[in-house]
Amino acid sequence: MQHYLIPRKVALTFTAIFLFLIVVDMTGAAHVEKLARAIPVFCPFKAITGVACPGCGMTRAMLSLIDGRPGDAVLYNPFCFFLLFILVLSLMPGRWLTRLEADTRVLPVLYSAVLFLVLAFWFFDRLLPHIN
Repeated sequence: MQHYLIPRKVALTFTAIFLFLIVVDMTGAAHVEKLARAIPVFCPFKAITGVACPGCGMTRAMLSLIDGRPGDAVLYNPFCFFLLFILVLSLMPGRWLTRLEADTRVLPVLYSAVLFLVLAFWFFDRLLPHIN
């Protein structure tokens, strides 16, 4: 049984879009920041609660990575690097993942650790400052 956090077709689509945006940015055909302004961003969680959700800033973080500004990406949402790592794991050939999982059971533990870190970051960095 293969464990993918991101389904393979979704991962391939996301990777294709990500690589396309990198090429567009590198060629100068369009600047990523201008493309980012064209994308409507709406967070229902933040609209209802007034608190940023754990994923808030992820779009801007990924666009900062595309633009070659990893420092800005960390400021927007430090877990964009984990998203890229999980994306790469999802794109690995299935036989590699099966071997990796059979040997060490590392993927479920890794996914759990990342989820714990995301929720801890959200609680301490974004939720706690809003609690009076």
